[in-house]
Amino acid sequence: MLVAMSNRQRVKELVRWASGLALWGVSPLRKWRRRFVKLTPGVLSPQIILDVNRKATLAIAARDFVDLEVVRQIFMDEDYALPVSDHARRLQQCYDKIIEGGGTPLIIDCGGNIGLATRYFTETYPRARVICVEPDEKNLEAARANNRSDNIRFMLAGIGSADARANIVDPGLGNWGYRTEASPEGKTQLVSVNSLLQDPEHRGCIPFIIKIDIEGFEQDLFEKNIEWLDAFPLLIIELHDWMLPGQASSGNFLRAVAHRNRDFLYRNENVFSFSNSIA
Repeated sequence: MLVAMSNRQRVKELVRWASGLALWGVSPLRKWRRRFVKLTPGVLSPQIILDVNRKATLAIAARDFVDLEVVRQIFMDEDYALPVSDHARRLQQCYDKIIEGGGTPLIIDCGGNIGLATRYFTETYPRARVICVEPDEKNLEAARANNRSDNIRFMLAGIGSADARANIVDPGLGNWGYRTEASPEGKTQLVSVNSLLQDPEHRGCIPFIIKIDIEGFEQDLFEKNIEWLDAFPLLIIELHDWMLPGQASSGNFLRAVAHRNRDFLYRNENVFSFSNSIA
């Protein structure tokens, strides 16, 4: 099945795929090889991706050019991977410690889109429980198709500072750009992180990673009820001041973390907030 895209986008994807595959295969560069290799050109769906570490392939259903960009960011560029460092080592130790203690590491994917971050996390931390929270029904349907693990709970909802209602707004940026706007009469459910952590379904789960990419609604998420922040060894967030100039949408996040004992690392579009108190 062909991915829906323009001829220009199709040429760009073919060139990108061929050059990436050739670069990966150059023997002098073996020590810099990426973990994931895309075996199929970007014009085809599903995308077949080789996980070099696990010696296994992943099949990812891509609907359009936006989905292919998400594939590239999460698997080719590994936007949610800590660089090899002391922080990465400590995070792995935290994961191992939870399992050795009989618990289940809990990962919350806020703004799950088509489920590729969720898939990345389940491939990287196979014994973790992942909650994929996504407010758009078609995106969530794609997320289900892209994930077959029994350790995933899919929620049709947005994430916010309190359980409430909202509407989905499409600013015309494609399926990865949908925003939520709080509204008492909204058609979309908003769920708080505190509610997710208190859900009896996740009894025995220990907070491990929370990933947040909610197109500017982080302004609401960090406005109040942020007790959960101290529970997660790693928070990964994309801030959106670049997209929403003049709104200071990252202000509440910055105020929430400023006085906490956390390190900050950067990878591509994301901020990694790493707890020095837990990990």
